[in-house]
Amino acid sequence: MKAARIFRAVLHAIRDRIPAGEAIHLAAQLPIVWKGIYFDGFTLREEPVRIRHEEEWLEFIRSKDAFADMADFPTLEHAHYAFQDVMKFLRSRISEGQYNQVAQALHSELMVPA
Repeated sequence: MKAARIFRAVLHAIRDRIPAGEAIHLAAQLPIVWKGIYFDGFTLREEPVRIRHEEEWLEFIRSKDAFADMADFPTLEHAHYAFQDVMKFLRSRISEGQYNQVAQALHSELMVPA
């Protein structure tokens, strides 16, 4: 259950950080079960959430974990590793072009794995 909450929190943070069109393109490449997780609570926004610094990004990921944030992400380092792991996993499951578009939309200061 903890792994599912962490995966969901990171996916939701990514979804809300990238432009809506990019978020929908990413969802199109996800397996059906992940699409349900990904779109749970989705609100279409004109502009993505603005985040420019890694610490702000990691706090944003933690905020997506509702009431379990301190259990799942006791430190920002835990959020950092969760983000890195989910991005590596996405890289192995979506096209290289889509991965690069998501990584670019997230912003280079957020330490997206190459």
